[in-house]
Amino acid sequence: MKTRGYVFGFAVMAIVTVVLYVAGIGCPIKFLTGISCPGCGMTRAWLSLLSLRPDLAFAYHPLYWMAPLVFMLVYFRRKIDSRLFQTLIIIALVSVLTVWIARLLTPHDAGVLCFSLADEDIVSIQAPPWLKALQAAFT
Repeated sequence: MKTRGYVFGFAVMAIVTVVLYVAGIGCPIKFLTGISCPGCGMTRAWLSLLSLRPDLAFAYHPLYWMAPLVFMLVYFRRKIDSRLFQTLIIIALVSVLTVWIARLLTPHDAGVLCFSLADEDIVSIQAPPWLKALQAAFT
């Protein structure tokens, strides 16, 4: 029964992410406060990865790869020693907060980019074709 809850939660997050992207809002925290959240750039990172551009994904958020690992860790938490689980979650949180603080302290990247790729404008990333079709359906 718990598995259905996780699948439902993941599906809701995915739908909300796509709706925010299609609506042009992107990160609701940045939209409302003007300050990048610790996960800012994560959606663009995954879109870049889905477009087979891991270099751009890393530039948008160097910890994009950690998201599925944390989901799996939470999903299998009952099969993992509680001290190990807590340690891994703390490591993940400290990693994300460290990247976030470093990004906030480097205003040249506008809180979205971690690394610049000299010959590309990675702020204007193109959405994958399937997402462009979805956007066109709603506009």
